[in-house]
Amino acid sequence: MRNLDLKKRDIVGSINKSNSFFKSLCNDSPFLVINTPCGVGKYKFNKIGYDNDDKMVLEYKLVEDESYKDSKNISHNLGVFYYLSATQLLYAFKFYANS
Repeated sequence: MRNLDLKKRDIVGSINKSNSFFKSLCNDSPFLVINTPCGVGKYKFNKIGYDNDDKMVLEYKLVEDESYKDSKNISHNLGVFYYLSATQLLYAFKFYANS
C-alpha cells in the first residue's frame, strides 16, 4: 500500500510541475492567432483544465479585435472558446519560434 502512495504522490507532483510550466508559458505569451474553419481569430489564454482522461486541456478565449475581421463569424459559428492539448500548444509555439 505504501508503494502505491509514493507512486500517487510522484504522479501528482509531476502534474503540478507540468501545470506550473504551462501556466507560466501561457501567462508569458497569452495570445495565439488561430486559423479556424471560419477564419482567422485572435485568442487569449484563459485557463488550464483536464478532460475525462485526466489529460491537460488549455482553454483560450476569442478576443474581439478589429484587426481580425472574422471574429464575429467565428464567435457565431464556433463559439468563443478554443481548446488545445499540451502537445498542440507546444507545436504552435515551436512553429512560431521557427517562423
